[in-house]
Amino acid sequence: MQISTSSRNKAILLLTGVTSVSLSDYAVAFSEPNIVLANRFTESLELKHYLMSEKLDGIRAFWTGKDLLTRKGNKIYAPHWFIQSLPDFPVEGELWAGRGNFHMVQSTVLDKVPKDTAWEHIRLMLFDLPEEKGPYSERYRRLVQLVTSVESPHLGYIEHSLVASELALLDFLDSLQVLGGEGVMLRRTDSEYRAGRSDDLVKLKKHQDAEAEVIGYKPGSGKYTGLMGAIHVKLENGRTFYIGSGFTDEDRRTPPPLGSVITFKFNGYTVSGLPRFARFQRIRKD
Repeated sequence: MQISTSSRNKAILLLTGVTSVSLSDYAVAFSEPNIVLANRFTESLELKHYLMSEKLDGIRAFWTGKDLLTRKGNKIYAPHWFIQSLPDFPVEGELWAGRGNFHMVQSTVLDKVPKDTAWEHIRLMLFDLPEEKGPYSERYRRLVQLVTSVESPHLGYIEHSLVASELALLDFLDSLQVLGGEGVMLRRTDSEYRAGRSDDLVKLKKHQDAEAEVIGYKPGSGKYTGLMGAIHVKLENGRTFYIGSGFTDEDRRTPPPLGSVITFKFNGYTVSGLPRFARFQRIRKD
């Protein structure tokens, strides 16, 4: 990847909790890196082709082999000791200081004069090798080898695991929410590094809760033959849809009664305005 030093941009950074900074005072001397961008999660994904990892709430960083840049191509003025262990080829990752510390990372990373005491709390958590050939599964393997061969407390990698099932993905998402995590990233195992937005990279954020009234049922099929397959529910605004996930076998044998109000979890909304990825949580007892 060629990084031009002739490009000049004029803009203003408006940073929450940080004084506005003119980029002419900050740094703009590189063209924007061509990086992979994430689509939002849809139920049409074939999960068996994906690896899942925690979505870190940091600042995405691109190491050119010489300079550390933001996703927009702005130079990051990291201390020399922070970048001295990085390789002489491009790597990509997230500058992170633990869950809930985004504003600290933001103010530190976007400071033209690096403060050692602040940078000591930050790690570059790698997740890809942009110029490596081959599928993501192979690039990830090489990335892990790279990080483990370097003895640096400020360099790490984001752990990935295969998505065993829809339920496993949801359980992982729920466990991250309990820990204060932001969400899940899904990377297609067979994808080459292709710049731009596609389903090669997908983001799934924390769930929301809502309530609905049970108005009907759909019979189960396959392993759920003879049991409830899904409940038909009505939202407060009158919209109706089916929920078929989140039930135990006992729930399917004795489903929530007609007229009862249930709480369900979901992740955003579909284009038509219905809850996406809805799954049963419990019957409301009060």
